[in-house]
Amino acid sequence: MAITPFQYLAVTAALLIVSTTATPKSPHGTFANPSAQVRPFFRYWLPDASVDPTVVASDIRSAADVGAGGIEFLPYYGYGGAIGGNPPGSDWVTYGFGSAPFQHLLQVALEAAKENSVLVDIALGPNQGQGVPASPDADGIQWDLVSAVQPNLLSSTAFYRLILFVVDSTPPQSSYLELVLDETSLQDATHNVSSDGILAMQSFGSSRNLYVFSFYQKRTLHKALEVESNRTDTVLANGSFVVDHFSKEGAKTVIDYWNNHILTEDIRQLLEDVGNYGWEDSMEFTSNISWTPKLPDAFHDKFGYSLAKYLPLIMFGQNNIMAQPRTPGLVKAVFKDKQTSDKYINDYRSVLADGYGSYLTALREWLNQDLGLEYSTQVSYNLALDALTNIPLLDTPECESLQWKDNIDGYRQFAGAAYLAGRKVVSNEMGAVETRAYSLTIPELLQRVNKAFAGGVNRVMLHGQPYSGDYYGTTWPGSTPFQYLFAGMHSPKQPSWMHGFDEAMGYISRAQFILRQGIPKFDVAFVNKDSATDPNWATKYGRDDLVDAGYIYTYLSPDNLELPEAFVDNAVLASQGPGIKAVVVTHDANITVSGIQRLKGYAAKGLPIILSGGSAQYYPISNDGGIDAFKAGLQELANLKGVHTTASGNIAKALASHGVSPRVRVQTNSTWNITWREDKEAQVDYAFVFSDGGGSQGEITTTTDKFPHLFDAWTGQRQPVVQYNRQAGDLVIPLTLKANQTAILAFSAQPLDGIYTPPVHVESAPNSVLGYQVDYKSGAVAQLVHTANESSDELILSDNSTRTVPDTSAIPVSFPIRNWTLTAERWEAPANMLNASTIASIRNTTHHLPSLLSWTEIPSLVNASGIGYYSSQFTWHPNKQNQIGAYITFSSILHAVQVFVNGEKVAPIDPTTGTADIGPYLRDGENELLVVVPTTMWNYLRSIFPEITESGTSPLLSSPTSPMRFRGMVPNGLVGIDNSLNKNTGNRSSTFVGVGPSRHYGLQKKSVQGDKSNIVCNVVFLLDEYILLSRSTCAASIQSNDNPDDSKTIVSQIGNGYEYWWVLHPRYSIGYGD
Repeated sequence: MAITPFQYLAVTAALLIVSTTATPKSPHGTFANPSAQVRPFFRYWLPDASVDPTVVASDIRSAADVGAGGIEFLPYYGYGGAIGGNPPGSDWVTYGFGSAPFQHLLQVALEAAKENSVLVDIALGPNQGQGVPASPDADGIQWDLVSAVQPNLLSSTAFYRLILFVVDSTPPQSSYLELVLDETSLQDATHNVSSDGILAMQSFGSSRNLYVFSFYQKRTLHKALEVESNRTDTVLANGSFVVDHFSKEGAKTVIDYWNNHILTEDIRQLLEDVGNYGWEDSMEFTSNISWTPKLPDAFHDKFGYSLAKYLPLIMFGQNNIMAQPRTPGLVKAVFKDKQTSDKYINDYRSVLADGYGSYLTALREWLNQDLGLEYSTQVSYNLALDALTNIPLLDTPECESLQWKDNIDGYRQFAGAAYLAGRKVVSNEMGAVETRAYSLTIPELLQRVNKAFAGGVNRVMLHGQPYSGDYYGTTWPGSTPFQYLFAGMHSPKQPSWMHGFDEAMGYISRAQFILRQGIPKFDVAFVNKDSATDPNWATKYGRDDLVDAGYIYTYLSPDNLELPEAFVDNAVLASQGPGIKAVVVTHDANITVSGIQRLKGYAAKGLPIILSGGSAQYYPISNDGGIDAFKAGLQELANLKGVHTTASGNIAKALASHGVSPRVRVQTNSTWNITWREDKEAQVDYAFVFSDGGGSQGEITTTTDKFPHLFDAWTGQRQPVVQYNRQAGDLVIPLTLKANQTAILAFSAQPLDGIYTPPVHVESAPNSVLGYQVDYKSGAVAQLVHTANESSDELILSDNSTRTVPDTSAIPVSFPIRNWTLTAERWEAPANMLNASTIASIRNTTHHLPSLLSWTEIPSLVNASGIGYYSSQFTWHPNKQNQIGAYITFSSILHAVQVFVNGEKVAPIDPTTGTADIGPYLRDGENELLVVVPTTMWNYLRSIFPEITESGTSPLLSSPTSPMRFRGMVPNGLVGIDNSLNKNTGNRSSTFVGVGPSRHYGLQKKSVQGDKSNIVCNVVFLLDEYILLSRSTCAASIQSNDNPDDSKTIVSQIGNGYEYWWVLHPRYSIGYGD
């Protein structure tokens, strides 16, 4: 940690442009104080309906206090009984989903939400919302199609082969039989089956193999909630059956149960007051073949032929492709011609998708029209369907960070169809990270959030908030869903709850406020048809050329091109919506014949179309004219004016050469992902910039004559951008971003309400200018830092005037803060571990620290968790004539920090920069500094893990057979400068950080000649468990001394004119590049 003094320099006079237009009231609130509607929510896990209602109300109040917009009320019931079953003492019949106690708890939750001005989403059923209590013979519960194959080998000629595949763990299915069928030989023999199930038919003769395929329709009786009970007097004793997701009857089963068992007049009124979404999670139910009884009739109506004859083709891989990857089926029947096989499978999936669409539509209409709620679900997640087909049917489709693996391209694939259909919100179940219960840090969570934002998400549902009270067989720290397998357990039992997590919630809220303004815009859309969406949402376009140039892109299915919004106007697709300026079809994309026809129509209206890498792939479906129609249509498309071909990976150049420019052009030495939104009513455009890489510098350019503003999502402050250039209609803004940092820029036609705008701006500034501030009294002022320059320099303003920058050598150099006193507030288990409602048993210890180390390196704090109160003093004698201010800089923020200077709290600190302005809080003479640093709870919990139980069983994370890794200790506390490493070279402060073992090994130093003093970015090298931080950067290779072949090269800009230092681990050596 260091203090960096700076000097103020007046740039403009106090004459400012002030908006006189009042900002209209918005349901989203304001940027500084967003409404509940746009704040992040918590998934709130209710163990069962026997819990204490007062604790539920208190938990909702805590969620509101920390900055949540609401909760998702999820009756968890031990993951539907899948993890450990009913815990001893529980009664999931008396306290089941829809019971009188459940009704009461739901009403209490809604009343608490109303009292605390937050909203509530309701799960449509227990566990994951996929079923409700019902009779086992109900028509609306889940159906299955079970197959059986009976071979009668009549000759020695075999038309089958056995396929073996290797799996990890112990799968229930280790092989399957593949049959290559003759399509002309298939016969529907159902009419030859007697009422008692006997098949009678003539033999085909001795020259062929005869297989009899039998199919039986039945209810799966798969349960979303398994209940252990012998009672027969109530439907609650059945648990909750998964409903039919491929028909309106399944939706009706859900609707009827809510109407008959849950929706009292009071609950209906409360839902009208504070209800937000009806919601369903990812589909995790299983079957043999996805089915609904009315599918055969719907199939014949759509395609004009009977599916019965082709049922053998759907025996394999047509169940839950995520939950059942190792049990796709025992027999795989195919035709010799793959396209023919695919056609019939695609037909089946098309009708199945229609049925799923009818299920979604029925639930949406009920929620919208009867309850005044909107509908959100994780659309067709895990099913063998094209998710993009049905995404437009939801009010708010939801994805998740877990299965998307924080993949920005995967999020782009999900979001495009929603925005094309005019949907305003794309939700994300955020932060379910494997093995990270109680150890996930705030910076890690925010990195995942920012990646989702960069891909088109604008609402996060945080996973999650556990019930905080006592529960059967559960020790402190209390209810922990999924038996400690997943993050995050967000509650007051986390030391960061009101010591940094609340500020992170403010950041997310303000970012989401911006990402709800106006309409998202995309420059490019990839078109591709998936028969079944990859449940892992792997990257489809893996090249960097589009992002590097600033192009914002998304994905669409040809099905989406049939939407009423999907029309071309003024050579733009959906100009009133996402405003797509070009479509790309890659060589590995699947395209339907009807999709080609739509693209031909688009091209005729002037929409540029890029064919990349060669011809696209045929997506066969019945009644489309076949492969010949596909080839002819594709050739006709390629011959049209405005349709261009290019090599793979050359899309950005092709777009630019044909006049398609990104809305925001990017030049940077790293990766910046741009999100762009336009609010036509307010005449404001927004750019959300995410630095998905290391520290970076560069500039963004957009064609506009609007005023640029910078919005700080951490503090809620808004101010004009002071330094930029206008060039031939373009606005060019320089940016410097740290790794994982974001920037929000607003471009307004008029000065924004409450923001004072200088009449002139800076066009060029020397390296000594650190930043700018604007206020009504002083106008725009530059903040000058101490540099090596001893001569004066100038700022050039937009009116061609200049401001002389004084000699900055008089500004004091940066200096470290040493000799800390740490008061460690240790959060520990209560004496009685079954007092799960206790936040923590707290005791304090005091430690004197000459230098800052992780708690894991302080012997008495190795296994400790809690809150660190770090206090120190420093002397400050400002040069009043030069108006000296100061920044405080933390070289590494492991979790969160809150800073108090002389008893006053400093504004929230972005952990990616670790920097805050403390100038307003300084006084002449001695200054008191207090830094409050929460830890995660993991290091303490792992030390008592054998004593912990959850719902009567040990945590799965500690099981020897668990596939999850038991996590080691994590660094905690405030880490920073080692005294011996504090060097001031070239009149700049070099700061070094050691995370992990406290030993700091030998220094190596290299001087660089020349003058590139404008390079001011820090860079962080991560070696093993050591973070090495330098003010300047270089090209370096890191070589293992244990294994010379094990080396890694880090290439970055080189900062000339300075010395830079490294702390070296003894296993590594550093070689320098040019």
